[in-house]
Amino acid sequence: MRKLLVTLSLLLSLGMGAQTIKLDKYPCIPDEMNYAFCDYVLPFASGIATSKYGQYFGQITPSKDMYGFGQYQQNDDVTITGQFRMNSFFFGIKMGSHIVRVGSSDHFISYDLTNGEPISITKNGDVIAVSDEARKVYRFQSLTYASGDRYVGETVNGKRDGYGIYMYKNGDFYYGTYRNNERYGAGALFLTDNHIRIQRF
Repeated sequence: MRKLLVTLSLLLSLGMGAQTIKLDKYPCIPDEMNYAFCDYVLPFASGIATSKYGQYFGQITPSKDMYGFGQYQQNDDVTITGQFRMNSFFFGIKMGSHIVRVGSSDHFISYDLTNGEPISITKNGDVIAVSDEARKVYRFQSLTYASGDRYVGETVNGKRDGYGIYMYKNGDFYYGTYRNNERYGAGALFLTDNHIRIQRF
């Protein structure tokens, strides 16, 4: 009986520990809202727009606004991949040379690109430290596969989980969310012929 109680106590403590690891990394956008966004931007053409700040490849409205899925390569070597609305970054991956941020402009997680570890979570101006326990689980990694394809994005326990970019050997790339190594929800496939296909999984 005593062994059973000790075992149950250990299992409960492990379960409670696993719950504390769940991070409020960025806004949780319900699938219905993501799908509504996809439906709205579906008719927008894809194209390239250049400004003094950099180059945008993505969806553009008939009135020439950046709106939908896109990638913005800034002149300061920062690349933003994700969703845009009325010429502004809305949600996605903002990657610099040493730090990457995943989320929205005011609620995001920052990772150190030198080791892939999470640094902190910023939410409405507050900066929250990430626990040592969570650092062992969450990462932002670059994974290369035998096919020559590469994944750059969030992982949980070494599996693709969260937001990421899957780069095909032929130059196409997919931006979207993953769960347990599989694509999940809505995303966009960026093709080398400058077309974008919105996809759902």
